[in-house]
Amino acid sequence: MEANDSHVGEGSTSTEGTDAAGSGSEGGDAENRVEGEFPAPFAEGLAPTPPMGWNSWNNFGCNTSAEQIKSVADAMVASGMADVGYQYINIDDCWNEAVREENGGPNPTTAFPAGIEDVANHVHGLGLKLGIYSDRGAETCARRHGSRGFVDVDVQAYAAWGVDYLKYDNCDYINPDTFEHNLDETLMRDEYTLMSEALRSVDRGIVFSVCAWRFYEWAAPLGQLWRTTGDITDTWASIVANIGTNSGLGQAAYAGPNQWNDPDMLEVGRTGMTDTEYRAHFSMWAIMAAPLIAGNDVRSMTDATKAILTNAEVIAVDQDALGLQGVEIQQDGESGSERSVWVKPLNEHGARAVAFLNLGPEATEIAVDVTKLALQDTEVIVRDLWAHEDLASVRGTVAAQVPSHGVVMLKVVGEEPPIPRGEMDVSDLTWVYSANRLGPVELDSAVGGGGASDGMPITIGGTVFDKGLGVAAPSLIVYRLGANCSRFTAEVGVDGQAATGGSVEFEVWGDNTRLHDGAVLAGSTMAERIDVDVTGVYRLKLKVTNGLNGNARDFSSWGHPRLVCAD
Repeated sequence: MEANDSHVGEGSTSTEGTDAAGSGSEGGDAENRVEGEFPAPFAEGLAPTPPMGWNSWNNFGCNTSAEQIKSVADAMVASGMADVGYQYINIDDCWNEAVREENGGPNPTTAFPAGIEDVANHVHGLGLKLGIYSDRGAETCARRHGSRGFVDVDVQAYAAWGVDYLKYDNCDYINPDTFEHNLDETLMRDEYTLMSEALRSVDRGIVFSVCAWRFYEWAAPLGQLWRTTGDITDTWASIVANIGTNSGLGQAAYAGPNQWNDPDMLEVGRTGMTDTEYRAHFSMWAIMAAPLIAGNDVRSMTDATKAILTNAEVIAVDQDALGLQGVEIQQDGESGSERSVWVKPLNEHGARAVAFLNLGPEATEIAVDVTKLALQDTEVIVRDLWAHEDLASVRGTVAAQVPSHGVVMLKVVGEEPPIPRGEMDVSDLTWVYSANRLGPVELDSAVGGGGASDGMPITIGGTVFDKGLGVAAPSLIVYRLGANCSRFTAEVGVDGQAATGGSVEFEVWGDNTRLHDGAVLAGSTMAERIDVDVTGVYRLKLKVTNGLNGNARDFSSWGHPRLVCAD
């Protein structure tokens, strides 16, 4: 099943279970449509939602073969995984020899006697897609031939074979004997760019997974997904670490259709953790809009593992058309025993996915005020996505008992913040989503540090603004306009507290269309004027990305942002 076959419309208020792609009302029925709103369609592209599939490495390592890959593809269909959205069968390292063919082409091992094209034909015959692996260096991590010096040759071969997905690793050895890697960032960027350009040049859509082992801003335009973490292992400590790394630098601001943060493959069903921990693992990957790439042996999984990997309601959260990466909005408890609340707005009126995560050694209650979910203080409908049942409607607070190392995952449906009317200061509105590198987005002040309300007055190029939004790039704020506004204006730049440091770029998006993409602004420059037409826009996205120096001192401000809307 294609990941973008169906989706939930923003007009729907149903709390019934949905299929993997979030299917339900598309807002086309008048009885379900909310006045002033309409569903945002899936974006075009190779990965409008996070890729779903399977990869050979976690379970099999170098012990891979054509027959194994074919049998896993068969099991993907027979188990029902394909029916809920899994579509990629990805061959990882060791499919190829250490040396290339005499003509320089990629050289499959004898474990693939009829070549990769034969495997691709089998996979495609099942309605699935095939992925393959290479490395930017001369050798892969397992010392097979990499793509350095042969990028165009390899891409031509992949396209001819029918490959649909490339995982491109980062094992450029300085010293092959000690496995020391060359991680020069300029070289990495250039070599990943070279492969990206080659993939775009062939007449075949091949998803590009940038596996550079950490988050880099320059990776976002190159591929459809990029690794943000080191290698995952089948341990609870590894899961917790990758959750933190995947959400720790504000990179959620970069996530969205065709651009996904990747905290590495799933370990669900590999026996190193409990089923409770595996449900938490799967839940957190879903709420972070991470690629769902299974790593177990799907040919022999237990009923419990199958139930986790095929939970259509949780998958619908991951595959939601809006494409926002869920963020942590509340945390308490001491280190190692934290209790946290994560929220992800969904492409449905008033709908939020909520995850209560308990890292502690004992079961505990976790609660959140509905207003923290960017919903109005009215009665909300709550559904448990693991129990597959609607819970009692509540007002004020949503709470649940959460097991140790577990997650309770909910769908909460209430009332969205009202759409703006007349002429309004944006800082007086309630956003539906915010992601910010350092602390919360500040209202009418600059960001000072990691706390709330710790910033100074907004100052850009020597001008002080009494109204505005203070952020630390990378940052993303989303407002609900409901196609009721016509104009957005602001004065933007690096905030004065950054002195001469800091460099950023400001972007304004209307739904999936970029309306403004400014120049790189440095700390010494005057404010840049933004004035854009937002007619017909349902969701306004205000994004700030890092400029020339990473995120060092990238304190940025939207000075006096205003909307002109209908009354």
